[in-house]
Order: sequence, then structure tokens, then C-alpha cells
Amino acid sequence: MEKNNGGKIIAVIALVVAIAGLSLGFAAFSTSLRIDTAANVGNNANWNIGFSTDGTNIADITTASTVNANETGNPGVIDVTKYTISQNTNAQLSTTAGSSVSYNLNILNKGTLTAYLESVNFGGVSVTCTNATANGIIEGVAGAGTTATGNTSTISNEDCAKMFGVSLKINNTTYTTTSTSITGETIPATAGSNSVPVVLSVFYKNDAAAKAVADTLDGDIVVNIGSITVGYTSTSTGN
Repeated sequence: MEKNNGGKIIAVIALVVAIAGLSLGFAAFSTSLRIDTAANVGNNANWNIGFSTDGTNIADITTASTVNANETGNPGVIDVTKYTISQNTNAQLSTTAGSSVSYNLNILNKGTLTAYLESVNFGGVSVTCTNATANGIIEGVAGAGTTATGNTSTISNEDCAKMFGVSLKINNTTYTTTSTSITGETIPATAGSNSVPVVLSVFYKNDAAAKAVADTLDGDIVVNIGSITVGYTSTSTGN
């Protein structure tokens, strides 16, 4: 992969399970998102919450609906079921300022109980990188190939995490790996107000640390980011 002013072009994919199969020249991004639901359901009460691609209907629990990346020309497509998001088609990112890919969907409450946001857990997020090609050079002296002392076919997890991040925006609050509190978000069981927008984003960080690592890249990488879990309950936790 040649260095140029436009940066290296890589791809980002979101998967519920581990990556299986790659295209040479692209990096893969793995993340998962799941709604854990818990409710105290009494007589005549109904607890029904899940992802929605249109804000009107909850996605099927097994048959996926698709959502395209927001960015014009980006080929990324995700599959959405009631509780999961997974990748359908690779998206693309580059190591340039502002490079990101995002997907819009909703969390919808079709039951009779108010849904309280209990947790947004990034504990499963662990950004790691591996080589996309056997014995290829990916980190060391950019453009030097196998001739430079210090070039290696591996990249440290620390360096990988310096370059890439993930965020989840629920309604008006953006959660990241550094988020520490929940804002008391609720989804009423009232038609017309029973849906909140969600934006799942993965991005190149573009700070000094990210640039320092990106400048040493001399090959293709596979990026895995782990999993995010979102929890809703029918009982207010006081957040």
C-alpha cells in the first residue's frame, strides 16, 4: 500500500462474531451491539423493546433488515435484527482527518411499560490489530518494505487502539469508552414518542498519537474492536 496525501484507504466492518474472511488491502472493524432487556411485568403489561430501521417497526428477531452507511458513496451496509447489529458489506475509512463511518437506526418501545436506559457498557471493547497478509510488513518505517531495520509483521494492541475508536449516540447523548454515567434516558410507551434515534460510528482518531502510528504503517491491517452492550429495564435506576 503506497503512502500519499490522501492517506491509506482501509475498510471498516461491524460484526457480531469474529471476522471470517478479508479482502487484501482492507482492514476490518468488528463491533457488536445488543439490547439486554429486563422488566417487572404485571398483569396486562407488555415489555417489547428492540432495534428498528424505520422508527415504526421493531426488526425481526432472526431475519435481518439492512441499513446503509450515512456517508455518500460509502459502500458500508449493516444487518439489523431485534437485538443485534452485524456487518453485511464492508465500509471504508482512511487515515485522514474526519474519516468515519456511521449508521442510523432507532431503539423502539412497542410495549406498555416505560423503558429506562440502565447501562451502555463498553467493557467488551478491546481494539486489536492483526496482519491482513501472511508475513507482510505493516509497521516500522513507512515505505521501506523489508529493507528497513525495525520493520515488523505485527502491530501492538496499544498502537492499534491509538488510531481507531467507536461511539454510540442514543438520542442526544454520545457514549464512548470514556463515558462514565448514564443520563436518565427513557423511551415512553406512547405512540409517537416511543422511539429514540441511535447512531453507531467508527472513526480514525486523527490526534497526534494516531498520526504517529499511522505514519509508520506500511501494509494492510485487520482491526477488531470488540462489543458494546446496551441495557434497558422497566424500573428506574435513578440515573
